[in-house]
Amino acid sequence: WFGEHFPNINNGWIEWDVPLGGEVDELMVDPEVNEEVMDDDNLDVEDEWLMAPVTPPRATMTIPSTYEVGGPSTAPIEGPSFPFSVPGLPVPPTVIEDLGTRLGNLEYKHGVVTRKMEEVSDAVVANRITIGEIHPRVATVGEQVQVVEAQTAQVVSRLEEIEMRVQQVESRVDTQSSGQMAMQGHDVIVRSSEQVQTLQTALHETKLQNQQLRTRVAELESHIGIVMPYMLWMEERLTVLEKRLPGPPPGLQ
Repeated sequence: WFGEHFPNINNGWIEWDVPLGGEVDELMVDPEVNEEVMDDDNLDVEDEWLMAPVTPPRATMTIPSTYEVGGPSTAPIEGPSFPFSVPGLPVPPTVIEDLGTRLGNLEYKHGVVTRKMEEVSDAVVANRITIGEIHPRVATVGEQVQVVEAQTAQVVSRLEEIEMRVQQVESRVDTQSSGQMAMQGHDVIVRSSEQVQTLQTALHETKLQNQQLRTRVAELESHIGIVMPYMLWMEERLTVLEKRLPGPPPGLQ
């Protein structure tokens, strides 16, 4: 359109060697142009179209945001292969692909380091939980050992008392048996025999209770022998765990 209405203009510049029907200093007027008929809006749009700068399409490059867990990526970056040179971008495509690959490797290494930090954090938390559980257990076992020791002391004291009573009963039985020969009368002998038999029955029951108490004491001593090594092992384990952690366990703060 511009060339049809303005044939004397070449690429927007006036060629000075083409005669225009007037002097060089005179104002150029095209008789075919009617200023009243021309539409100003159309001229503005056409002027904008003529003056708009021509810019080449911007090249885009896609870099994947996720990578496989198995290792760093060594494949080339997906994206345009740049079949033509882009004005204002003198960087070769191979350099961009190399940078994309390095970026992927850095992201992979960052993920590995993050997972290791999480594993270490989980181990520290597990150790703290273990210590938090061991302390109450040690205290509970210590209380149980004290109770068992108190019960054992009571049983031993009861045994000594029973043994003393047994000795007293045996002494009375011997006394009754020796005095039967000197007693007069049938009734006295019968009563004495009944008393001796009663005393012998009581003595037998007392000896049976004594045996049961001794068995109970043996069981308590066996339990104490099992509990004490367990307590020592727990204390050693607690010491090792406390040395592995930088600070004191939560229960002792």
